[in-house]
Amino acid sequence: MPLAEEPQCAACKIYKSLMWRKGANGETLCNGCHLKRVNSFLRSQRATTAKLEGRKASLKGKASKGKGGNGRHGERTGKSTSSRSRRTLFKKKPQRSPVVEATVVASDSLFYKGILYQVGDIVSLQDIDGTIYFAQTRGFLEDQYAKKSTVISWLIPTVANPANFDPMYFIPGPDEDAPRSMDCIEFVCRAPSELFKEFDCHPPFITPKKPNLDELTQAANQLLHCE
Repeated sequence: MPLAEEPQCAACKIYKSLMWRKGANGETLCNGCHLKRVNSFLRSQRATTAKLEGRKASLKGKASKGKGGNGRHGERTGKSTSSRSRRTLFKKKPQRSPVVEATVVASDSLFYKGILYQVGDIVSLQDIDGTIYFAQTRGFLEDQYAKKSTVISWLIPTVANPANFDPMYFIPGPDEDAPRSMDCIEFVCRAPSELFKEFDCHPPFITPKKPNLDELTQAANQLLHCE
C-alpha cells in the first residue's frame, strides 16, 4: 500500500514517475500522460491550420478565375506577367559605380593651425642655420591626403639682415613654381597682393631735378653788378 503523501497520476493512476506535471485543470499528471496530451493538442492545432490554409487557397483561386473571365485566360495572363518580368531582369546590364578620384584643390585662402591665410600675406621661413627669409603667398593647394601647401614669391631685402619685416626694405624676388608645405611657414602680417607691384609702378622716392647752370650764372652776375 503506497504512502498517503505520494502523488498519483490522475490519468493512469500510477504512483511513480520521473517527473510530475500539472494539467490544464490543476490535476497531477505523470510525465508520459502530460506528453500525450501535449502531442494531441499540437496535432489538433496543425489540422486546424491546414484546413484554414486550404480554404484561403480555394478562395484565392476562385477570385483569380473571376477576374480573368475563365481559368485558362487567368493562368495565361499570370504566366506572361512572370515571364515578362523575368526577361526584363535578365536584359538589364549591370552598371558599374563611378570611380571617384581625389584631386588637388586650389584656393585663395586656407585655414591652418588656427590662422586664416590669404593671398598676399607675408610669411617667414627659417633656414637650417637659423636665417629667416620673408616671402609673399600667391596661392594655396590641398591634395587628396588633406596635405596643405602654398606657392610663394620671395622678397629680397635691401638692407643687411633685417630684424623685422618692413615693406620699404624689400623688393619683389623670384616666384616659386613648386608648392611648399604649410609646416615650414610662419605668419607675419597681412598685405595686399599688389603691394610690391605698386612700388614698381610708383616709386616711393622722388628723383630731384638737376640744377640749371645757366640760371646759377645769371644769379652770380647779378650779384656782382649789384656790388
